Amino acid sequence: MFTEIVGKYFTLWTGLLNYYVFNFYILVMFFIYIVLIKSLLKKIVHRNIASFLMLIYIVFYILNYFFFQNEFGQIFTNSYAVGVISIVILSFLYLFELFSSNLVLDYSKSIFFWFILGILIFYVPYLPFMLSLDWFLIDYNSSVYDLIIFFLNLLMNFCFSIGFICSEKKYNY
Repeated sequence: MFTEIVGKYFTLWTGLLNYYVFNFYILVMFFIYIVLIKSLLKKIVHRNIASFLMLIYIVFYILNYFFFQNEFGQIFTNSYAVGVISIVILSFLYLFELFSSNLVLDYSKSIFFWFILGILIFYVPYLPFMLSLDWFLIDYNSSVYDLIIFFLNLLMNFCFSIGFICSEKKYNY
């Protein structure tokens, strides 16, 4: 909520585009996603992979700022891509653990399953679209962009809603 409010009024307050807010948001958002998924992982090897990916993401974010996209006046698409790839890897590790355990029959009763499914449904299709805007210099069409964002957000939040409705407390620990 904080980033939405600040992002909306940032341009009015400073006269700059709100890329600063978005770049800070993606740093915090992916860090939180990685920490959350790491806490869901049971195997030590997978938890170590999550710690490694968190370190890689933070180091890459800093290097990206200083050497590649060295200004906050643009979207850090490289850092965004590394964050999404990290989330996808960790999500698949979580799903692998879930489907390999005795909870496989009750996976749909876990809110974490629906959360992971929701973020995968949003980020996996959105990453190529976002990178195509930056790397291939495709013209930005706000109506197409808004439609894609709306549809992906709708799907993600639908998964979250199903998770809140169908989950059972005993499967969320």
